[in-house]
Amino acid sequence: MPVHRETRVLPYRRDQFFDLVADVESYPEFLPMWRTAHIYRRRGDDVYFTDQEIGIGPMMSQRFRSRTRLNRPTDIEITSNDGLFEDFRILWHFGSPTADTCRIEFELSCDTHSTMMHRVMDLMLLKTARTMVEAFEARAQKLFGPVGG
Repeated sequence: MPVHRETRVLPYRRDQFFDLVADVESYPEFLPMWRTAHIYRRRGDDVYFTDQEIGIGPMMSQRFRSRTRLNRPTDIEITSNDGLFEDFRILWHFGSPTADTCRIEFELSCDTHSTMMHRVMDLMLLKTARTMVEAFEARAQKLFGPVGG
């Protein structure tokens, strides 16, 4: 199963970045591959279920459902074993080295039901994983202002 891990210290508050990642319905606005994301059910304040669609190029797209567990302000876990995925997991951990910075620990892993799709996802999803934190950082800059601004 392909896995991508990344750690960064970013110049945004932990609560800002937590809320940015928790806003799954905004993902299609800035994340590569994400075409749609809609929360269809909530369970309390800390769990929600989402219908999502990812696209790989102009001809291939896949819908799946995911479960998101929020542990404010430190952790977000997104999982799925629906549709394309045998196992899909994104883990975010938010530390707070200082009041104005956030240490992000990001991990994405996935496995598919289809051998053919497994090869495609190995290439495409891990390539996307490498740019995901950058996409969230760019979104934070757009929403919260430039670093030092």
